Amino acid sequence: MKKGLRLYILMFLSFFIGGSGTTVLAQNIDSINRALNIAKDDTNKVNTLNKLSRQLNNTGEHEKSLKYATEAINISQKLSFKKGEANGYKNIGNIYINQSNYPKALEYYLQSLKAFEDIGDKQGIGKCYGNLGNVSQYQKDYPKALEYYLKSLKYFEEVGDKQLIAASYSNIGEAYRKQAIFSKALDYDLKSLKIRQEIGDKQGIGNCYNNIGIIYKHQGDYPKALECYLKALKIREEIKDKQGLGGCFNDMAELYNKLSNHKLALHYGYLGLHINKEIGNIEQERISYESIAEAYASTNQYKEAYTNYVFFKRLTDSIFSAENSKRIGDLKTHYEVQKKEAELKAKAEAQELITLEEEKRQRFVIYAVIGLLIIVLVFALFMFNRFKITQRQKEIIEKQKHLVEENQKEIIDSITYAKRIQQVLLTSEKYIGNYVKEFFILFKPKDIVSGDFYWATCINNKFYLATADCTGHGVPGAFMSMLGINFLNEIIIEKKIARPDEVLNNLRTEIIEALNPEGSTEKSKDGMDMSLCCFDFIGNTLEYASANNGIYIVRNKEVIELKSDKMPVGMHTEDIMPFTYNKVQLQQGDVVYTYTDGYPDQFGGPKGKKFKYKQFIEQLSSISPESMAIQKEHLSMVFDNWKGSLEQVDDVTVIGISI
Repeated sequence: MKKGLRLYILMFLSFFIGGSGTTVLAQNIDSINRALNIAKDDTNKVNTLNKLSRQLNNTGEHEKSLKYATEAINISQKLSFKKGEANGYKNIGNIYINQSNYPKALEYYLQSLKAFEDIGDKQGIGKCYGNLGNVSQYQKDYPKALEYYLKSLKYFEEVGDKQLIAASYSNIGEAYRKQAIFSKALDYDLKSLKIRQEIGDKQGIGNCYNNIGIIYKHQGDYPKALECYLKALKIREEIKDKQGLGGCFNDMAELYNKLSNHKLALHYGYLGLHINKEIGNIEQERISYESIAEAYASTNQYKEAYTNYVFFKRLTDSIFSAENSKRIGDLKTHYEVQKKEAELKAKAEAQELITLEEEKRQRFVIYAVIGLLIIVLVFALFMFNRFKITQRQKEIIEKQKHLVEENQKEIIDSITYAKRIQQVLLTSEKYIGNYVKEFFILFKPKDIVSGDFYWATCINNKFYLATADCTGHGVPGAFMSMLGINFLNEIIIEKKIARPDEVLNNLRTEIIEALNPEGSTEKSKDGMDMSLCCFDFIGNTLEYASANNGIYIVRNKEVIELKSDKMPVGMHTEDIMPFTYNKVQLQQGDVVYTYTDGYPDQFGGPKGKKFKYKQFIEQLSSISPESMAIQKEHLSMVFDNWKGSLEQVDDVTVIGISI
């Protein structure tokens, strides 16, 4: 190739491959690294490691990408965090796909599929079938690829994800195109393009134009093919899509060879070769060598043609060897046998496991409530006895100050033990993480034990979350929280009452009867404020009922306040009315916040005033685009800075759930 042409290619590459694109990718990786350093819990760390692995793979740094994905898998296995483990396997499969090591890619995709199936993650299962389709397609088994792509589409349609549905249409179109069924291929590519234009997916639009161009090329309509390629190339230049540019350059080179414009074929072939080598895409690098060899051969430059054909043949043999094909077939068979065996075993054990778990949970709740009641009763009797002794023996107490201090330590130890029991009864973040993708819980009791509590469960694919503020705080509030948790278990899990308003109506009846037993002379007005949310993450809906506690939805940094009934869950001065049933439609990207009044009611700041709801809402709006870990850290820091040296006035609970 002439020196001038080489210089031109290098200048062209530096214009829209280097510069800001590299800077943006580096900035993205730096940003993820910062999030990794501040991750407060292991599940957030796993998610951040997987994200970092994906970014590094996109830039061709396969060794670093493999390191972070492996670390994510190891941590996930220790935590039994199946989703993090599944995403780690998927990332490693993507690394091997880019290196054209299809047996290894298939091995990790199958492990990822099994992990997603274990937790029933439909979106993850759909992505795995799409990846298996890619492996089959690269191995030229197009009917099998089509089978996998259609399975993938079924799962994406069930979860209603438009972007993933559009990607499936493109994959199905390519499988038909590889079998020369061009009418069906074009139909699916046009369906994909329409969705991607609706949702503004630039990268997807570029892919669609490129695929449609390939169909026109196979049909011999080269002007239309070139028009589509140029549209795809323009979009990929705008968004700095290196993977897309590598493929697009190869398609342009092939088209110009067919048009006998071998100078431009060489130009685009070398552009494709350079970028595909840079990002480590061996399959596209192989195609680049093929187009370059053809262009040289057509212009009678046989030495150059032979050199490039040797490179093409060498890569082809390494990718499509007979040994690789056998390994892939063995892996598929092994996976299907294991899957069938696991299904049969699961059916035999399922009913027994459900029964045992339910009995275990009920026993635990009963024992915990009884234990706490005994501790509180003992504590109350102990305090009453101490008070009497103090009145009668003041002089003795003065002389035996050390004895009082020992007794005080015993009291604190008793309450601290009560705190341990209360923490066990609060729903664990690990349990919530099984059903909610991204969330945080900011829980700051005023005293050792708390009058605030939160409770969650998942029944019939609906996730319930209660956020409550009981009358008082400390030991009295903790006692009420135990009653609330026990009654919620009874009403929702045992009685199977599903609607949030009916749950609050039943809870109010139970609390009033518990605090005002037959024959009592005084009417207790103790109770709790509570919001009870019921999420349907498949249909993206929220059903809720709320007693004095509001709920906020932040959508695109705009705050939507969901109103509450102005009455507690308990006896009050007004007529007792049924709680209101509410249902709202959620959108992807929404963040739902539930809370108690401890945060906005805190005194502090330069003038010692309340934080107030207006400032609280502004904080939620400003942090809503951040990760859940960063949001929790930010809210905690702002609260502590505002409180300063002043006393915390109430228990604080803020919960955020990202949709």
